[in-house]
Amino acid sequence: MSDVLPIIEGIIEGSFGAGPSEWASWLQRCPISIIHREQATIRAILQRHGFAAGVDYLDALLAYSNATRLPDGGFPPTVVMPVHMAAGAMREAARAAEGA
Repeated sequence: MSDVLPIIEGIIEGSFGAGPSEWASWLQRCPISIIHREQATIRAILQRHGFAAGVDYLDALLAYSNATRLPDGGFPPTVVMPVHMAAGAMREAARAAEGA
């Protein structure tokens, strides 16, 4: 029996064989709890495939989700904006890789 969750097995066996657009889509749809639990595995897969923009997005998302919230319960812009910027850069890198 494998210790890897089925959603992670899917990226190992399926989505990550497909290409950068699918990898980016998977990262943006993956539940944050899975991102936290499996961050080392996800990082290793992204690095193995040379998807540096995906690693940057993963780092930004982890910083966001671990940030101390503001008194009103919101997140500081210093952790929100990097997630949006990294997501855009990741999508752009995926498009560029597939257009190459």
